[in-house]
Amino acid sequence: MKRRLRVSVFVLVFLLSLSALAAAEKGGELSGLDIMVGVDERPIPEDMRSEMSMDLINKRGETRHRGVRVFRQGDEKQIMWFLDPADVKGSSFLRIEHEDGSSDMWLYLPAFDKIRRIVASAKKENFMGSDFTYDDMSTRRIEDYTYRRLKDEAWGSFECYVVESLPKKGVNAEYTRVLSWVWKDSLIPVKEEYYDNLGELKKIRRLSEIEKIKGYWTAQIMTMEDVQKEHRTEIVFKDIEIDTGIDDGVFDTRYLKRIVE
Repeated sequence: MKRRLRVSVFVLVFLLSLSALAAAEKGGELSGLDIMVGVDERPIPEDMRSEMSMDLINKRGETRHRGVRVFRQGDEKQIMWFLDPADVKGSSFLRIEHEDGSSDMWLYLPAFDKIRRIVASAKKENFMGSDFTYDDMSTRRIEDYTYRRLKDEAWGSFECYVVESLPKKGVNAEYTRVLSWVWKDSLIPVKEEYYDNLGELKKIRRLSEIEKIKGYWTAQIMTMEDVQKEHRTEIVFKDIEIDTGIDDGVFDTRYLKRIVE
């Protein structure tokens, strides 16, 4: 099975796993690839569930709120149900990743009472009015990119490796360049910058309030800012439960119309 770089914006838990980096460091200076392989190879929980507060904030500071319930199984499966407000209540989203790196996504909107499959051409669209695209919600395959380590740098209280990721020729990537600030103590990408086809900064993703839950490093606040549109999405994860034995059958389109407690 090919490894996929765990950078899906809704991956909530990050386990400290430095074995790959420790082995590489014995042979000399770590490369960008060494660091990102270390990020990729950290163990993750079997499953996770959480309540999620999502706020969409425009340049005038006006806010639209969404309440969401999220279930995950590893990196591969995720289902989300919108709980409030009334105009989005009952909407839902399902994502399933496959071993070949492809993914299937479905969106259910109760106003149309129809489950829509998200086709490849639509994956650069924004998800439910947020600053995340459907592509942002997928995982990147580590072999689709080249990596270059830049000068180490602190971001806030985090001492970080800084790595530049560039898509290889022929890879259909949404961004032409990604810069990752990877916290040295835990291999969490605490900040990422995404650049558009013109080489201009498009978005910045930030993580904060990072704590351990059941031994796993967990980011409890995530922000995605679209600097070009002067708009941002702030997510707060609440009531996080890890390794509770979520039934695999929940990750099916038939559950898009049924909110699971």
